[in-house]
Amino acid sequence: MILAKSRGKLRSLKNYLGLALSVRATISDSKSDFHKEFPYVIPPIYRKLADELLVELHLLSHQKNFKKDSIFATGLKEIFSQFTCGYKPSEHITKLFQAICNCNGFNPTEINNSSEELLSKVKKFTNEDLSSFLSQLNKDNKDNNYYSRINAIGIYKLVIEMPSFKDGKEEDINKEINNISESLGYQYSRVEKDISMYKSNIEKMKQALEIIALNLKSK
Repeated sequence: MILAKSRGKLRSLKNYLGLALSVRATISDSKSDFHKEFPYVIPPIYRKLADELLVELHLLSHQKNFKKDSIFATGLKEIFSQFTCGYKPSEHITKLFQAICNCNGFNPTEINNSSEELLSKVKKFTNEDLSSFLSQLNKDNKDNNYYSRINAIGIYKLVIEMPSFKDGKEEDINKEINNISESLGYQYSRVEKDISMYKSNIEKMKQALEIIALNLKSK
């Protein structure tokens, strides 16, 4: 009892002084914060996306070797945009993204700006521009090169938006993805697997939405 009171007093003193208690947030904490910021019902077909991104961003937020670079931002925006296609009400889409980011300490405005800036540049990229960009990225990410499947999707989006690959063959696109993966120190087999799974899941999502649309029409 005395020990408990002492701990309580210490906690109160720290709060009074404005000192943050060094407590590591759990996934449950993140989800609780998410629901406070986004107090709306998520349609079942989109619920899995929200849950997976919540968990993944939570885990990444505790990886000391992870860095939020522009490729990560691009991948996150691409995943979210593709898997919220057809989300209703549409005015909740931005709120959903903001809540997913905020509850894990990611700044949604920074993510948006970083992604938009990179994609704007990529659409004019030459091979030399790409090499220069990757070289700078490696310098910035020195000792902070933790891999996430979100990075893989960022690489994929980067390549397909480049002028030289806009209408390119899949073989050429995959070769360039391989080159970029090696340049960033990522294992290509893992990147390829994550991109393949992403494409497959997008197709499944489209099919599910089509079935839902047909069922609604038949009623």
